[in-house]
Amino acid sequence: MPKKSDLLASLLLVPASLLALLLAAELCFRFVLPAPDIPAPAYIDGVLRHQPGQRGVYWSAPFGQEDVRAPFSINAQGWNSARADYPLARIPSRQRIALVGDSYVEALQVPPQASMAEGLERELGPDAEVFRYGMSGAPLSQYLHMARKAALPARPDVLVVLLVHNDFDESWRDVPGMHTRSFLRLELGRDGSVAELPPAPYRQDLAARLRNLSATWRYLAYGRQVRFEALRRLLLPQGQPGRYQANIDVSDLAGREDLDRRATAYIFGRLAAEAAQAGTRLLLVMDGVRGPIEAGEQGEAGGTQARDYGAGALRLNRMAAEEAARLLIPFLDLHPVFAKDFGQRRQPFAFKTDGHWNAQAHALAARAVAEKLRGLGWTAGLTPPTQAQQNSQ
Repeated sequence: MPKKSDLLASLLLVPASLLALLLAAELCFRFVLPAPDIPAPAYIDGVLRHQPGQRGVYWSAPFGQEDVRAPFSINAQGWNSARADYPLARIPSRQRIALVGDSYVEALQVPPQASMAEGLERELGPDAEVFRYGMSGAPLSQYLHMARKAALPARPDVLVVLLVHNDFDESWRDVPGMHTRSFLRLELGRDGSVAELPPAPYRQDLAARLRNLSATWRYLAYGRQVRFEALRRLLLPQGQPGRYQANIDVSDLAGREDLDRRATAYIFGRLAAEAAQAGTRLLLVMDGVRGPIEAGEQGEAGGTQARDYGAGALRLNRMAAEEAARLLIPFLDLHPVFAKDFGQRRQPFAFKTDGHWNAQAHALAARAVAEKLRGLGWTAGLTPPTQAQQNSQ
């Protein structure tokens, strides 16, 4: 019969072995196979952003595939940008543009100089400066908060807000996420009322802190894209799977359109009013539904599905355009821009394993926004880029 001391030693052997394995993994993913760097969040002046001054390399490559790898640079205000600082002081001859959005504006997937913001600055020439304010996971309601608290206080001449398809319902629905409590959200009353729910200051609990410090977690979750939530759903099935397009479940778009439209109308209206009060012009820009474009085999728009604004995720492009027109806000739909370009060059706009824009898509969007601003007459006085500058883009 084994002694109690031997039994206790055997029981302790399991957690000790797991601890040793975890320690070995941490050392491996810090020094041998470095995990991707993820900028740490910070809550500054009432707005969720990143800790200023961070540098690192973000990468994402599921097993067997090499895809996304780019440096990031968090500036003095806490935003990923090629600009180390966003000075409040204005140069009279220079036009200032503020770009607000989520991970597409944050753009960790491409080097800072390759993002839409820096591309727009090059497109407009040496007399333009573009400040970007991008945070992963932020919905449309948070764009209002970011514009109100960060972008408009910088006194831009133009405020550009980049919309993507999960922006609308996530402004009023409860959605899971590490940061969602720190985003401004809307409460849509049954009587038609709309109320703002202020963001809560960001606080990391112990579990989140340990997880974010773990190189093993970053290596698996971000680098190799191991989807722990997908594993949980596999083990615990939860009904019929959704039908996804443009990173949203489009199966309930028609049923929730009234709510999406109410939220959109409110936020667009507030953006327009607060931009006007600050003496700033407002331009709304919306991403295209790139999947059907690239899947199509004929025509510049990639087939019937890529041209139907009454079905799929394009319903949201139509809705946003209608609400912008009702409020007389200039609107740029990037869907036909992407469709035309794909028809000519047949080049994808995203990485193979990441739905975010690649450098080509950022450049194309920057060019389209610059053309829109010129068409609106909002670039008067800007010196166009030289031929050498154009050739370097």
